[in-house]
Amino acid sequence: MKKMRKVLAGLLTGAMVLSMAAFTASAEDVELVNFKMGYFDTGSQDGTTVPLRNNLVAAIESLGAEGVSVQPAGNTPDDYLDALDTLISQGVDAIALPWVSFMFAGTPAAVKKCEDAGVYYGFYWGVDVETLGEDTLAFCQDSDHFMGCFYQQENDAAYAAMETLHNYGCDKVGYIGLAASNELQENSRDYGVLKACEDFGMEILVEQRDQNVTTTAEGGATTVENFLTAYPEMQGIVIAGNTQFVMPGIDQVITSKGLTDFKVAAIDFPDAMETYAQDGVLVYDAGAHVTGPVYLTILAANAMNGTPLITKGQSFNQQYIKLTSSEEIEQWVSIADEIVYNTDELLQCLQVVNPEFDVEAFDEMVRNYSYADIMARHHAE
Repeated sequence: MKKMRKVLAGLLTGAMVLSMAAFTASAEDVELVNFKMGYFDTGSQDGTTVPLRNNLVAAIESLGAEGVSVQPAGNTPDDYLDALDTLISQGVDAIALPWVSFMFAGTPAAVKKCEDAGVYYGFYWGVDVETLGEDTLAFCQDSDHFMGCFYQQENDAAYAAMETLHNYGCDKVGYIGLAASNELQENSRDYGVLKACEDFGMEILVEQRDQNVTTTAEGGATTVENFLTAYPEMQGIVIAGNTQFVMPGIDQVITSKGLTDFKVAAIDFPDAMETYAQDGVLVYDAGAHVTGPVYLTILAANAMNGTPLITKGQSFNQQYIKLTSSEEIEQWVSIADEIVYNTDELLQCLQVVNPEFDVEAFDEMVRNYSYADIMARHHAE
């Protein structure tokens, strides 16, 4: 029998009500089941891994669980499968699996390990149930332990980047991205870029996808210099990959040339992005898809407390945070270290605390994740 933790229901004040639903939590004491939530900690200290880890740990602690982490020895499927074995051996009840870290080939084996151990599991980062693959679905599709997938729409993020450039009058643009063979991520971003070109009459003048070039600041600077030499009519750049590497060089070139009307829209948050916004260069960025493990923890906590929100794993659309102006970028940086959902809000996501919270409310919560949602819940005047 798992240990129980007593919490007081009805903690959410009127000023903190989540935008997903109107809650009617009672004021009686509730006993929460204590369980072990496993996750991978890569040890990275970048703008994605740090907030992801901080938000996940906060959710685990808020929902009466104990976090169990392990650091893979490397970044191969076998490294992550070995780390998964370690988590299972430590008696975890649920595990948040990062889809990209298993590099696809290791996913069926990971699912089988979770199924054999009888632990709850689900995926975050860029995959939905329909694209897990037949081998993986054969293990998990009808499983009581499969909680589902949290994915972000890459084409939507890219489309919004292009639309922002269009709104700034930048219709002739250069494109920096990942290799076109990156099926999971880059091709769908390509679709968003191409759709925006059709809808807004925009034109991609030139592309740079060479990973030997787009993984350094020097490569970013060289790329922009080459773009502008060949296409002096270029008005902006969309970056659909490796933003954190190329953005310092791009900003330096644009500011040194005094190109005040030349704008950049990007996907994935780079370090010091507030500087690029203050320079008037970066006017759009999409990133902070860091809440997938939090949502998996909510599903696991409900299941462990005997009130599962879902009976079959499904896909949930977790949006990027889309910042569509320099002002929003600067504001986001000032609050980026905050926890997205505080303890009071998270407790309201448990049916034993809030009986009215169901899968529809959960799905709405996930879909509402945005800059506007966070500002309304935590920074409303």
